[in-house]
Amino acid sequence: MTYPPLPKKLSSDNEPEPRFSARFTGASPDPKIEAQLGAVMERLYHFSNSKIDLSLSRTYRFLNALGNPHHRLPPVVHVAGTNGKGSTVATLRALIEASGQTVHVYTSPHLVHPTERIRLAGRPITSEALLDLLTECIEMNKVEPITFFELFTCASILAFSRTHADFTILETGMGGRLDTTNVIDTPAATIITNISYDHMAFLGQTLPEIAREKAGIMKPHTPCVVGRQFEEAIQEGVMEVFLKQSQNLSTEAPLVRCGSEWFCEPDNDQMLFSFEGNQYRLPLPSLQGTHQIWNAGAALAAFRIIAPDHFQPEILSTGLTQIEWPGRLQTLKNHSLQTLVPRSWEITIDGGHNDTGALVLAEQMKKWHGADAKPIHLVVAMVNRRDPKIFLRPLLPYAASLTLTTIEGEESAYTPEQLFESAKTLGFERIFMADNAHEAVKSIAARADNAAPARILMTGSLYFMGNILGTGSDTLRTSLGW
Repeated sequence: MTYPPLPKKLSSDNEPEPRFSARFTGASPDPKIEAQLGAVMERLYHFSNSKIDLSLSRTYRFLNALGNPHHRLPPVVHVAGTNGKGSTVATLRALIEASGQTVHVYTSPHLVHPTERIRLAGRPITSEALLDLLTECIEMNKVEPITFFELFTCASILAFSRTHADFTILETGMGGRLDTTNVIDTPAATIITNISYDHMAFLGQTLPEIAREKAGIMKPHTPCVVGRQFEEAIQEGVMEVFLKQSQNLSTEAPLVRCGSEWFCEPDNDQMLFSFEGNQYRLPLPSLQGTHQIWNAGAALAAFRIIAPDHFQPEILSTGLTQIEWPGRLQTLKNHSLQTLVPRSWEITIDGGHNDTGALVLAEQMKKWHGADAKPIHLVVAMVNRRDPKIFLRPLLPYAASLTLTTIEGEESAYTPEQLFESAKTLGFERIFMADNAHEAVKSIAARADNAAPARILMTGSLYFMGNILGTGSDTLRTSLGW
């Protein structure tokens, strides 16, 4: 197997303003560095992605070549699940950092820039450092078979092993048992968020089968925090799967389950969290949506396990109000799209893309409708690996209109015409089509009564969120209010 040569190092001649906020990405102000990193990323994308091999043999082979950096990490929290992984990771990171400690974080995918995937002791890796890291790993791998995710994950672990921090958080990709991140023998804790239908071709056709794959991150004697599960998953037996997996380990992994060992619920404009008989009244998480209370509860339980001396009300309150996780029920601020609509309008974006993501969105839409009855105009773009009907059905009762568009630069995206038939079959009455996110918002504003306040909800894919957040000068900083 041969790959294109690595691009040559480029010198920096000027330093224009960075396009993205350094608080969220480590993008370089030097366009030459960005071009070089883009070339390396493009090369990685052409690795063996079409031949995903759900095993860990290639990962262990490559980690061994790198000197086994996974044995030299700060205490690890390993996170799996179908939905809520990213929000839970972001909340746990905020809690750790509010306590004055540092944490490495590995997440995927990125919305706008690859440096989002790796946070070194609290800061995104820089483009320059990522370029050097990936170049080193590509050269070390030579021509051995490896996928993009395998190499990028191993590179991240290598970077973590070289930088001091108090903790490490690893988010799985799509699985658990055979996920590339599942190479930590003795994590400090594991977290499994809610289980739903996703990546069924690889993980199984039933919820218990999917749960068994996710439960593969559980390790002997390591506490496993189990997040709140939807009623269907409970009825199908996912909790029994977790219990059986715990008991089958050489030393039982203690289960810390929502509704049993820990509790979390909204209480007016606050939330109540209980752990081991102690109750805490805390501010709501800074992320929108009732579901974020449950994600915060899982993060709080894990924080209580890994840093009990720091589990103090003032630290918890600070952490919960400083969570940063773009693209998840995020109301845009000073974004270029807002220039297309009246000032009284709100534009919210969310990366929901599967059945449970749609249920969460529907609950939020219902809440909005009950609060102020502003019409909600949906803008949806999806990849063709998802079922549009499953995603769109729960949103139908609350949508004043539906505008279908596509994800620019994504080969696997549905066209608006392909989505139209699914929407029409479900019973959406006011269906429109647009070439991109900008044109979608522009057309909604042109059709609507500008004097009446309204909401636009843009959703369907995290890749679509990347389209939205990646447009316009300095978009990430302004849209997040930084």
